[in-house]
Amino acid sequence: MRKLVNLLRGYVELEAVGAFPERLLNLCAQNRLQFWKLCWLDETSFTFRITLRDRKRLDELAQRAMCELTERSRRGAPVVAEGMVKRRWGFLLGLAACLLAVSWLSRFLLVIEVTGNETVPTAVILSQLQRVGVKPGAYGPAIAQREAANEALLGLPELSYMAINIYGTRAEIIVREAEKVPEMLDEDIPADIVAASDGMIEDIHADTGRAMFADGDIVAKGEVLISGTLDLKEPEYGTVDFGYMVVRAVGDVTARTWRTLEETIPLTVQVKEYTGEESRGYGIKFLWFDLDFFENSSISQGRYDKITETAELTLFGRTMPAALTTVTKRGYTLREEPVDRDTAAAQLEEILQVRLAELMEAHQGEVLRTDFVTREENGRLTVTLLAECREEIGRTVEREDEVGRIPGAQPEEEAG
Repeated sequence: MRKLVNLLRGYVELEAVGAFPERLLNLCAQNRLQFWKLCWLDETSFTFRITLRDRKRLDELAQRAMCELTERSRRGAPVVAEGMVKRRWGFLLGLAACLLAVSWLSRFLLVIEVTGNETVPTAVILSQLQRVGVKPGAYGPAIAQREAANEALLGLPELSYMAINIYGTRAEIIVREAEKVPEMLDEDIPADIVAASDGMIEDIHADTGRAMFADGDIVAKGEVLISGTLDLKEPEYGTVDFGYMVVRAVGDVTARTWRTLEETIPLTVQVKEYTGEESRGYGIKFLWFDLDFFENSSISQGRYDKITETAELTLFGRTMPAALTTVTKRGYTLREEPVDRDTAAAQLEEILQVRLAELMEAHQGEVLRTDFVTREENGRLTVTLLAECREEIGRTVEREDEVGRIPGAQPEEEAG
């Protein structure tokens, strides 16, 4: 450990010659000058080592002890640095230029991180930030962080808050998503509950409005199930017609429905057959520079697959704005092959089941029974799904240009 410390501080190896050289050692001890590696050559001379820091002070003590000092060697980090300054000025100049370049480049943004978003894609936020000047390669000190965040928020109504924090080459974007406000129904707008599909009513319940059908009735798509028109009954023996009142119908209508879905596919398909022709091109992206080395495709057939591979530079787990893009084009021809009928039918049935499930999810329904019918005609395979379901078929349809009112016959005294 002491040897390492001496190398870091630097030391010099000296030879002392005098009539009474031991007096020099006594003076070094009295003045607390550290020395080591003492080696007597004869009665009037010896060698020893001392730190570079105490070298000048040792000359004064040598004069007092009437000794002559001769340097044999110098070692340590300060000696190496001094030699580099004297003999390698070009290296030091390059080092200084590198440090200056690093100091200047560290003021440009290299990494942009977005945190706090869940439903809004990061790519959408980065695209909006790029429009306001926050992007890789931008000069960090020139970005007005608060103003840029407010301007970016104007184009992102899905966000309620954004903050931009710049740390050297890294920009941290903190966002908060806006809470979705539930849609408010305007109760003053009259509306009817209309059938969204054909079916047999199993249960009809009107909270507001008048039910036009009863359980077990068959209804067609578009028929009014719960009307927003309410008759106002006049009192017994009354002579005034109170007319009717228009309201917004509210209620639930559950019905048994029969759905028919269909999918078709050709009985032959075109299959790619690669010819072996291949061309490759490269591109480099660094900061805001894009340099492509792509050449025109040499694929003779004119049909080819284009495969793009991008390798991004990462440093300490962070993605840098530098990437190598490789574009490969592979030529192919097309030939027709027959499809396996059973496999194709199974695929179509799976697609139809997914469609039916999505339909039931949208209509708050359930599937009671399904049947499939398969047929071939004109070189195509067609699969039909017949499903019996239970679902909510009522849909609110507002009445245009009509407001709640109570029309009716005028009293006789006013009519005259």
